[in-house]
Amino acid sequence: MNKELSIFNIFIMFLMLMNLFILIMNIMLIHPIIIIIFMLIYSSIICINMSLWKSNYLYSIMLFLIMISGLLIIFLYFSSLISNEQINFKLNKFMFLSFIINFMIFLYLNSKLNFFYWLMKKYNFSESNYLMKFNEMNFQNILYLYEYPFNNITISSMFYLLITLFSIIKICSTKSISMRKIN
Repeated sequence: MNKELSIFNIFIMFLMLMNLFILIMNIMLIHPIIIIIFMLIYSSIICINMSLWKSNYLYSIMLFLIMISGLLIIFLYFSSLISNEQINFKLNKFMFLSFIINFMIFLYLNSKLNFFYWLMKKYNFSESNYLMKFNEMNFQNILYLYEYPFNNITISSMFYLLITLFSIIKICSTKSISMRKIN
């Protein structure tokens, strides 16, 4: 059992290394928005890994929300600074060959080690719905948000967020210029 988990961890680390390898090979030619996309993929892989290791997936959701909010702030900053710069993503032969080799190794490891088989075997899932039942007990707790005692709090918080969104849109739309002062 411990050997299977370590093999799965190697699989996840290999995915992250492939992502970072592509990023490092084009570090001088990459647009900042592409770096943000790679960071989004990297953080989602980390969150998937965290949700598979823990029975409580709350920490992975919190990490994902924190990473996404930081990435959105960085995206807004970069899009306001360099909105007219073209994305220059050159794919040289060495990078293309290394990516193909890494992808082939990834497919070989996936077919040879069959990572999802031990998940189905461990949790007694059928192939069709093993992802649905992976954290079934934890998803039961989410349903309590929409049942009787807590549904008023949930609906009122949704309504408050909607009013806040409308007020921010109204504040920003009074002037047709950007909120950031230029020079």
